[in-house]
Amino acid sequence: MGEIKKRQLAAGNQGYTLIELVTVTGIMALFTLTLIGIFLATIRGGTKSQVVQQVHQNGDFALRSMSRLIRASDRVSGCGSSVSVDQVDGSNTVFSIVEVGDANRIASNSSQFLTSTTHQVSNLLFTCYDGDLGNQVVTIEFTITAGGETGAQTQEKFTHDSATSVSTRVY
Repeated sequence: MGEIKKRQLAAGNQGYTLIELVTVTGIMALFTLTLIGIFLATIRGGTKSQVVQQVHQNGDFALRSMSRLIRASDRVSGCGSSVSVDQVDGSNTVFSIVEVGDANRIASNSSQFLTSTTHQVSNLLFTCYDGDLGNQVVTIEFTITAGGETGAQTQEKFTHDSATSVSTRVY
């Protein structure tokens, strides 16, 4: 048995050839690059999903808050880029876009912000008209954007148009 090993060593079968090592290294590199690509795509997709969810939540919260006050109001006036809502109890709330630092946010005159500082709001428009039942109908529209700042990655950018119509109650 010792003689067989000596013959194999003498024949030049001492290890791997350079071609075999380069081939295996190349295959491992391709496999690693594929795994890294899949990993990065997964992270990017997750980031985009989070941004989309945050923008939708901000827009929905602002719409619900304004709709609730308008629906319960006595009178709505001054439609356009801002709206004045007269409540049944005599109080008054004004909704408009307010610039805070680098962000435009939807706010009320009661110092309540309806959108976050990480999102830009633009094109806020209130359209008012009288309904058939003696009530008022108010249409609210605005655009909310995330990742509009310079240097933001593509997966961190998202723009969403929010809109709804609200009818005041007739008391």
